[in-house]
Amino acid sequence: MTLTRSDAAALHPLVARLIEVQGYPWLDGETVGEGPAGVRLLFLPAHGRGHVETPDIAVVLPELAVALGTDGGAVAGPACERQLREALGGIALPAIVVLRDGAPVGSLSRMRDWDEFLDRLAPLVAAAREGSSLAATPLSTALS
Repeated sequence: MTLTRSDAAALHPLVARLIEVQGYPWLDGETVGEGPAGVRLLFLPAHGRGHVETPDIAVVLPELAVALGTDGGAVAGPACERQLREALGGIALPAIVVLRDGAPVGSLSRMRDWDEFLDRLAPLVAAAREGSSLAATPLSTALS
């Protein structure tokens, strides 16, 4: 889906930069499983909440995608964010969701230090590459 001018105006400038400069797909209106192909880090930026951690995650997300060897990132629009929060058991925002061919494999909420991001996201990326899910329990409970 295309980022509209009103969508862009509602985003923090560092989140908008992910879409406009980094070329991250803007996912809104998509249903779970209909996102971009490959293993990606989907950013749920806490739409409408102006969360203090949102710009920090927006800055590190491209570096995380490279360090973890993913196929890139994407940014969830409001509808996609709502749908994923429900599907993942009401995870805290902002969050990063690891996707495999558009379907969630796991998630990590809130800003973390670099080593914790790598330690907690690497197993999710590995599970996504293998085509498996890491936990039988709700992903947010197991991995938040």
